[in-house]
Amino acid sequence: MRKKILATFCLIATAAGLTACSQKKQTNHQNMEKSSVAQKQAPTRLIVKELSDKEKASAITIYGAMNYKGAWQTAYKGAVKNHLSISVKNRTGFSWIKQGRGFINEVTGNGREHNAFYTSKGDTIYFYNEKRKLGSASLEEITSYLNKRDQFTVVQKLAANTTLAASVTSNKYGVKGDDGLALVPVKLRGTWYNYKGEKLTITAHTINDEEIHQISNSGIAATSLAQTKKWARARIEDINGLNCYHVQTLNSQDFGLLYSVQKSGENTAVVTYSVATGHYTATYWKSTKIAQEHRHAEFRTLN
Repeated sequence: MRKKILATFCLIATAAGLTACSQKKQTNHQNMEKSSVAQKQAPTRLIVKELSDKEKASAITIYGAMNYKGAWQTAYKGAVKNHLSISVKNRTGFSWIKQGRGFINEVTGNGREHNAFYTSKGDTIYFYNEKRKLGSASLEEITSYLNKRDQFTVVQKLAANTTLAASVTSNKYGVKGDDGLALVPVKLRGTWYNYKGEKLTITAHTINDEEIHQISNSGIAATSLAQTKKWARARIEDINGLNCYHVQTLNSQDFGLLYSVQKSGENTAVVTYSVATGHYTATYWKSTKIAQEHRHAEFRTLN
């Protein structure tokens, strides 16, 4: 009798083990199926809040080509064949472009000056050619239009071959010799303060409202000095092992300033130096309070 009970117990235990094993295998199989489904369900629609800057530029270009033909279609065809370049221009010399805020975006598919442009105000994009405004659309309208025409993959592919703030020399439009605004290094961007509460505001294209431009080898024409009074040129330099952003105002007699990002403890600061002497000139922090607390922080000299 005891043997029967023992045998029955062993059978039950074995069955339970097999059931558990079966359930585990089934669970693993279900997880694999879910993973496979998730992979198959990768994004196939353009969603505005998820678009990168390059994807936005790509979507705007494709929408412009499909709706306005002409210069926009030429730019798009060139971009598919070569590369999509978006050059950022000051408004000087673009008198017919009135809507939108900030700078003008020039679209080209061959790296040379073209006549397809757009501006923006919030999420609204304004489309222009070399003569007039062609129309406008919100980013939601643009993505909806492209989604209905299955352009998701096309947008992604073009975005992968896109350069923002590209160097494109102005000749017909804008200020002659201007290659477009440069992109200031991301680490420098933001609003910074010294211990007196004075601000240093750095955006994607400006430092304290001074525009950072790429300038062609031929330079800016003397006739444009008045329009370029608040322009500067810049380049990244390694000074004795310190990564610096060298900014020099156009037509200035001095050599400009060097901007570097450094740390004191856990706090980050923008430290400036004179190019002429290599001496430290100022420090800016994320708040006036932090600046005052680190008023006597020491940073390396460059000479």
